Amino acid sequence: MTIKWNWGTGLIIAYSSFVVFMLGMVYLCTQQHFDLVTEDYYEQELKFQQVIDGKQNENLLEKQTIIKIELGVVTVTLPMEKIEGEGKVVFYKPDNASFDKTLALNGSNSITIPVFELKSGLYKVKATWKSEGKPYYNEQSLFIP
Repeated sequence: MTIKWNWGTGLIIAYSSFVVFMLGMVYLCTQQHFDLVTEDYYEQELKFQQVIDGKQNENLLEKQTIIKIELGVVTVTLPMEKIEGEGKVVFYKPDNASFDKTLALNGSNSITIPVFELKSGLYKVKATWKSEGKPYYNEQSLFIP
């Protein structure tokens, strides 16, 4: 038995191939995992003006926030000597929220964390603190090899 090749056979093969391709793409799309930036996204969006004010206040300082990796330790040093209340540093990993780390400043202007506690890859380091009644915010990228 031979298949007769004509425009109808080609059309059926092309349409069937397209349907199989689309079903494959739908399957691949359903297998993707997306982490939200934060679980309470809308609440954080309402507080975004505080982030803007914190960035402006931090830009007015003479010193800048320093993030460095030395001897297997990541050190985040804030430009203020005195921190009021609760400040925090968040190591946010955009590709996997389960690797995020949040560290409290507890009145200190620096924190350290061993590199082995962080998975390799890109992090956004977000520091928030208050000094002399003003909020401050700094965000920098950090790559852990």
